[in-house]
Amino acid sequence: MKFIVTLIISTSILLSTSLLGQTAASWQPVGPIQFPVNVSGQINGIGRVCQMKFHPTNPQKVYAVSASGGLWISHDGTNNWNRTGSDQLPRTACASICIDPTNDSILYLGTGDPNYYSSDYGIYKSIDAGATWFPANTSIGTRMAIELIMDPLDHLIIVAFTNAGIWKTYNGGVSWTVKKSNGQFTDAVMKAATGTRTLYGVTLSGEFTKSENFGETWTTITNGIAVPGGGSANGMRLAVSSADSTIVYAGMISGEGTIFKSIDGGNSFTTVYYNPAQSLTGYDANGNGQGNYNFSMCANPTNPNEVYVGAHVVWKSIDGGVTWTQLTQWWLMLHTDMHQMIFNPHNTTELYNINDGGVWRSINGGLQWWPKSSGLGATEIYHAGLNPLRKDMISIGTQDNGELYISNGQWKTNRGGDWGSRMTYDYSNLNMVYYHENGKRRNVISGGEINFGLPFTSSNSLRIAFTSQDQEISLAGITDVYLTFDLSSPVPFWSQASNFGSAIRSIIFAPIHQMLLMS
Repeated sequence: MKFIVTLIISTSILLSTSLLGQTAASWQPVGPIQFPVNVSGQINGIGRVCQMKFHPTNPQKVYAVSASGGLWISHDGTNNWNRTGSDQLPRTACASICIDPTNDSILYLGTGDPNYYSSDYGIYKSIDAGATWFPANTSIGTRMAIELIMDPLDHLIIVAFTNAGIWKTYNGGVSWTVKKSNGQFTDAVMKAATGTRTLYGVTLSGEFTKSENFGETWTTITNGIAVPGGGSANGMRLAVSSADSTIVYAGMISGEGTIFKSIDGGNSFTTVYYNPAQSLTGYDANGNGQGNYNFSMCANPTNPNEVYVGAHVVWKSIDGGVTWTQLTQWWLMLHTDMHQMIFNPHNTTELYNINDGGVWRSINGGLQWWPKSSGLGATEIYHAGLNPLRKDMISIGTQDNGELYISNGQWKTNRGGDWGSRMTYDYSNLNMVYYHENGKRRNVISGGEINFGLPFTSSNSLRIAFTSQDQEISLAGITDVYLTFDLSSPVPFWSQASNFGSAIRSIIFAPIHQMLLMS
């Protein structure tokens, strides 16, 4: 028995597009689009969202930027989300959004991934509500704006807090001027007072800085803010409440969550919470958090003593940050890796949590949470596998949202966490997928992951091929090819079929006469 098999090893092959005779393809999104059905053992999600903002006057219009899926807009109060033209950007990783209150067709977008600090392509501007975009980054370059705050007295003036200093534009993004040349900023807010000119910003290293003239000059406040026990701050966040504009909270990841409080508008601080024995940033009170990647805080606009911190779980204080109560579990009800917590300014009974799974809402002070992410096509997909027997069956591995599969038009989550394995379906079972990373296979619907017997340590470098001519035959390898004739057995037997000793890029059975029988 012999086979016609195509192997591509680690040498480059260039094909002329003219020779291939390519024609323009028509693409449409398959999803996930609606929030997936959860059949896993922990809370599921749809994709990583970095920031959400509300329209200044329209309570139904909400904006969300995602880590890889661009800008999305809801026109019905977060019940559904609609894509914008941000897909045309060079990369669709986004960090921040700024809406012009005088004309909401004018938008400013800070590109880049704030959770991994990739600067990407700087600031972009749209004048048609996000349908098209053009660069607005003269002088500021590719710096990533983690926050963009517009002057309430002049819509042409914007302050950008970036991963490399603070910048300001006076002409609607035509050009930018540096106002503070250093600092990797992690959060920024405007003082919660009518007609304010005061801005606050904090950095990864633990610096708190303040401006009382809307970003013209900056003062670093050291009175009362210091890394407990020395070392690194590991990132900071801010919270203010319009119920009392003299109160400012600054949270630091160091010390398992240290909370500072100012009662004089950010001129001086006191430490109101420092207790490493009860972590505010870990998976539970015992700690083991991830650092600046997931940290957020906010204060109730109607009660300055009600403060929330989110990292892996949500903590709440009702006494101005002195004592804290844990409200959620990382695996239950609310997705972990939290990047923002924000109250709806049009309805302060609504508290939102922005995280790696999308957008969640609570209407009872954080005790219960519901996903509000349908339509938010922001899933970060590592790899995908298409079933060769049915076009409606696809399996994907995602960043922080586990493995998902689509069947009969409905996406379902069947495991949580990161799932970065390559995957391939065989011809013997409509639902059987093979994972390259761990050398196991699984019925994606019924479960039951088992090893399929490879005689070497598997990894994502594994390449595997199946043939419709004989469902029992498969080829697999990383640097050499192995062959099995009993694929469906509980433990297939594999024999070595080559001695290449070189990285294999692909193994493919010939599309015509996949198998030749010879005497």
